[in-house]
Amino acid sequence: MEAGAVFGGVAAPPRRLLVTELRALATWRPPSPDPRSLPRGDGGPVLVLPAFLTADAFTAPLRRFLDACGHRSHGWRLGVNWGPTPALLAGLASRLRRLSDEAGGVPVALVGVSLGGLLARHLAHAAGPLLVRHVATLGSPLRLPTASPLAPIVRPLLPRYARDVDLARLAAPPPVPATVIWTRDDGIIAPCSCVTDDDAGDRFEVGGAHMVIARNPAALAILARRLAA
Repeated sequence: MEAGAVFGGVAAPPRRLLVTELRALATWRPPSPDPRSLPRGDGGPVLVLPAFLTADAFTAPLRRFLDACGHRSHGWRLGVNWGPTPALLAGLASRLRRLSDEAGGVPVALVGVSLGGLLARHLAHAAGPLLVRHVATLGSPLRLPTASPLAPIVRPLLPRYARDVDLARLAAPPPVPATVIWTRDDGIIAPCSCVTDDDAGDRFEVGGAHMVIARNPAALAILARRLAA
């Protein structure tokens, strides 16, 4: 997709930011916040959903941080995130129910990175507060369609995606407390797609690149505080 291209009325991030994204992914390894300086979690389950084309290995550092903050985090165990296929959505719903049952029936917090956040919002709307207690998104496209340099990779996958994913509902407030973390410097997702008109009280802006938002110290601190609230 060329710089400035428009998809669904949204302009794609400038191409120069894609270079910044790749450089940050390769070189930016900041220390995580000190868990002792943050509110302590209550040991409740947290299900972490990875970004597009990544798997649980990608979210392992994030999950270690959440564990150090007093949460009990879990990977999704569904392999690579290719997007909302029927099989993936069914597996995700099953994983959520199993984690809740294993924790004694308590609802689960959902944390999704990029496309993982979109899936987390879908799951929160579908499952409701009996199974979900909080949904947090990091650099996730909540308003679709959006524009992205990844569009040429996504388009061939669209016929495989589930038909029952309601794009309008993803942008609507979920039926549980929510946290929206986004960056104006995003070179992968159009930043305006990562926020909605209804999330002002739950929206938190950080600096830095999209591809490293899951290890962004400011984002991690916000996430820890919100999950422990």
